[in-house]
Amino acid sequence: MTVMNNKKEFPDWDTYYKQNKVESMPWYEKNLDLDLVEEIQFLKKGEFLDLGTGPGTQAIELAKRGFNVTGSDLSPAAIEKAKLLSNKVNFIIDDILDSKFEDDSFDYILDRGCFHVLSDVERITYLSQTKRVLKKNGMFFLKCMSKEEKNLPDDKGPHKFNRDEILDYFKNDFDIEKIKNTVYYGTLQPLPKALFFVMKKLVKL
Repeated sequence: MTVMNNKKEFPDWDTYYKQNKVESMPWYEKNLDLDLVEEIQFLKKGEFLDLGTGPGTQAIELAKRGFNVTGSDLSPAAIEKAKLLSNKVNFIIDDILDSKFEDDSFDYILDRGCFHVLSDVERITYLSQTKRVLKKNGMFFLKCMSKEEKNLPDDKGPHKFNRDEILDYFKNDFDIEKIKNTVYYGTLQPLPKALFFVMKKLVKL
């Protein structure tokens, strides 16, 4: 894996959440992401982490479906706003790059906004931490921006990826069960092109 420190400039997330209504944010989606809806229909209920929960809507919808959900975000303002929407989710301030979650805490992880705002160097730490907190045979659902997306500039906003680039990060530690060309559900129109990955944590002897 080639690692470069290609860190983009992103807003201070806590300031951003303090100054903006969540309904106006590009990643705001009131309903459960349709790609995730397809995948969880037959999952046994368990511990679900919504990583980078932001507005908290995905965590809330997962809780409505019977999962025991933790929504984490590094922004105290985001968590404060999310807590106002539901008391059925354990909303908690946590930075995945320095996570305080215990090992093997979760059966499932959803990330539809964290991975693609990290630099290459940060993604190595991210991978180590997500592996650590995910249980044996745990499932990882990842949505990120696709390089097929041409309406959004390459020099601003989330990093864009192709399939092989994502596989390069995860193939040694996860069984890649599904890769789907899809869209990123939110407030942007037209909906940006995205990739959706379903992965199972490998059990290494």
